[in-house]
Order: sequence, then structure tokens, then C-alpha cells
Amino acid sequence: MMKHRWTSIYKCTQLLWSFLLVLVIWNLPQYALADVNSQEINAIIRTRDIALQALNTRDFAKIQPYLHPNFTITTVDNQIFHKVPEFEKYWNQQFSSSIKDIKMQLKGDTLRTFLTPEIDVASGEAIASFSFKDGKAADMALRWTAVLQKLQDKWTIQSLHLSSNLLDNPVLNAAQQLGRILAVAGGVGGFLLGAVTMLLLRRRTKPRTERI
Repeated sequence: MMKHRWTSIYKCTQLLWSFLLVLVIWNLPQYALADVNSQEINAIIRTRDIALQALNTRDFAKIQPYLHPNFTITTVDNQIFHKVPEFEKYWNQQFSSSIKDIKMQLKGDTLRTFLTPEIDVASGEAIASFSFKDGKAADMALRWTAVLQKLQDKWTIQSLHLSSNLLDNPVLNAAQQLGRILAVAGGVGGFLLGAVTMLLLRRRTKPRTERI
């Protein structure tokens, strides 16, 4: 009987501590947010706007001062970059094929959680507008998550992750459409080549009529 009572007390104590731990973790972002004023929020938004402008104008020198020394960028095709020149080369390569221009803009509200007054985890949605060299255009919905850290009175991007729906990708759709066109063209060309070849062979093997 005594053993059963101590077991019950132990379980209740564990449950109580678990509840308190969850409560503390749940309220941690609110405490951190309370220490962040509107001036800090505006500074974070300024860093975000500079990053968007750098992407849209392909002028990555603008964003260099606002990147964390150990920053990471993960693109929608699952490539990871830690240096600006490497990402700049990757970004410019996107315009070497069928893409003429890419413009990105944010969509909806930004969800923001401050782990500490100096660390902000933000996430939201965006739209990437593609202009193709054949005159067509398409939009792709994106989701993004960014971690910003305040260093030397400046909010820097520590990591940025972009994701998209691979089943609704305008670049992939354009490539697939081009592939289908090339396949049809190749099929028609093969058929015509085969028909001409057969015609030439029939002419060569056609029996000559003997004269009596």
C-alpha cells in the first residue's frame, strides 16, 4: 500500500514538472519579444528588404554587410551555399537557359519568434515571378524560413531556407513542355526520314521492264 502511494506521488511530481517545463518553453518567445522594441523590428525589416533587392537586381554587394559570418543559404533545389560569390554564380546561371528574369516578393504576414532579444526566427510565404525568353511568364509559390542574429548593432541573416512545390514548378513545367516538343519533333522527323529512305530504296530496287 505504501509503495503504491509513493509511486502515485512520483508520477504526479513528474507530471507537474513536465507541465512547468512546457509552460516555460512556451512562454520563452513572449519574454524575448517583450525585450524587442519597434526600432529593432524596423531594422530586421530593413535587412529583409535589402536581401530582396539584392536578389531582384542581382547586386549581391548590397547584402554582403548584412550576412552573418557563418551564414547558410539553402535553395529550392536543395543546394547549400556559405559564400556570396558561390551563390552569385549559381543565381546568375539560372539566366543562361530559358529564364530571362526572376522577381521575388513577399506574400502575407511574417511569423516571427524571438528566441532571445538578439535571435529572430522568421517565416512566411513569397512569390517568384519568372519571365522567359520566349515571352511567357509564370509564378511560383515559395515558403521561406530565416534566422537573423544581431551582431555589432546590425541584424544579419544567419540562415535562409527556401522551398517550393516541385509538382507546381514553372521552370520544371517549361522544361517538360520543351522536352515534349522535342520528342514530338524528333518523332515526326524520324517518320519523315524513314519515309524518304523507304522511297529511295523502292526506287533503287524497282525491277526494270525488259523489251522484246
